[in-house]
Amino acid sequence: MPTLADALGLTEDARVVTTAEPPYTIVHTNTAWSKVTGYCFHEVFGKTCAFLQGAATQKHSLDQLRAALQSKKPFEVSMINYTRDGTPFVNNLSGELVEGGTHIVATVRAHPIPANGSTVVPAVARETAELAREPLTPVNYADPANYERAAKRVKRGHEKVRLAEVMANSVDPIVVCAKEYPHVILHPNQPWLEMCGYSLEEVQGLTNKILTGPETDPAAIDALLNCVRRNETSTQTLVNYKKGGQRFVNQVQTMAVYDEHDEVTAFMSMLSEVSEDSVDDAPDGCLNPADRHLWNALQCRLTFSQKATDADARDGVRVNGGAAARVEAAAKLITNHDAVLADATSATPASQPNLARVPASAGVAYVDQAMRDVAKRLLGDGAAGLLQERLDDKHPLYATQGAAWARAVAFLRERVQSTVLASGRAADMSPAAASAFRSACLEVAELVKAR
Repeated sequence: MPTLADALGLTEDARVVTTAEPPYTIVHTNTAWSKVTGYCFHEVFGKTCAFLQGAATQKHSLDQLRAALQSKKPFEVSMINYTRDGTPFVNNLSGELVEGGTHIVATVRAHPIPANGSTVVPAVARETAELAREPLTPVNYADPANYERAAKRVKRGHEKVRLAEVMANSVDPIVVCAKEYPHVILHPNQPWLEMCGYSLEEVQGLTNKILTGPETDPAAIDALLNCVRRNETSTQTLVNYKKGGQRFVNQVQTMAVYDEHDEVTAFMSMLSEVSEDSVDDAPDGCLNPADRHLWNALQCRLTFSQKATDADARDGVRVNGGAAARVEAAAKLITNHDAVLADATSATPASQPNLARVPASAGVAYVDQAMRDVAKRLLGDGAAGLLQERLDDKHPLYATQGAAWARAVAFLRERVQSTVLASGRAADMSPAAASAFRSACLEVAELVKAR
């Protein structure tokens, strides 16, 4: 008797997995099954296999199959079924319960029907309108309206999660991956497909690397994989990308999934799209909480750079950049980045109202990135190895990022003050540090202009 994980495993056999109780709805198909039948998983999820039947499907074969399913015993049945385009074929169908009795796994073995002497009648009703093949549209799961069944979401603590329970979850975007490295994708559920814009057939056998891109923090990925190796639950906030390059901030929880014998049988990742521009949901007044870990990394490197000398700053500011001044400027920016970000994107600034701010619609996350790039230049080699956030020129949001960065550093150059203002506002930093800060902003501006 196979396990449910076995049923989901990669194979060249055409497999379909259904619930073990009537009406035996489909919870998983594989790429081979889609090739045989012509149907994609997202077209048939939650339906029964009745759509494969047609005018020549034999009643006695259906009765035999029904009796076998009710008896919970392994079965082999031969019948006439139809592909999505109405082509009939002989389906030598075999199947059995998985271990634990929660699901049925069946294998389709298709054989063509000879053209000569056949009395098979092509299927008439193929549910074409209902099963129309349409590309998946990525869903914004940061919008609460896309969680229509949010009240049914299961809240979990640290108890062991069973694979059968994961397969039953049709609310949260979940992907099930193999327990062995590189943890290839076995089964994404329908909400995951809707969120990421892929079909099951496109991602089965690949890894979650398909969601990574220029702004995905490799350190966070490493931390997640380390937890997977230790069978520990991990929660990481990542910049990920949907099919087509649409950027989103993903708070992903990864955990081990267990079988009926309390053995790890797979890993699952539950995705949660978080809004980048929501002030109300941001902890501690941070406008971009999803990138907090990137600022934390800069804070760690700042400690290292406080011991730097001019020679250490090979990649730092070219002019007006003594080590002490650069470190002072970087420390001021890193320590106060939340307040600076809020001021940079404020529609009603409390101070320096004449400065041109960056509209929040231009992308709060991009302003945050520009600030981090300034900090990295101030830290020089002290920031070596940190995430490079500049997008590749082929990225669809390349121009959008560049425009936002240009406006952000223009604001920062004017905002920084090294003397007490007439209004009584204290100086931001020393004149030397302010000069280094402006030089770093100018480097970013020149970089963006040259793009």
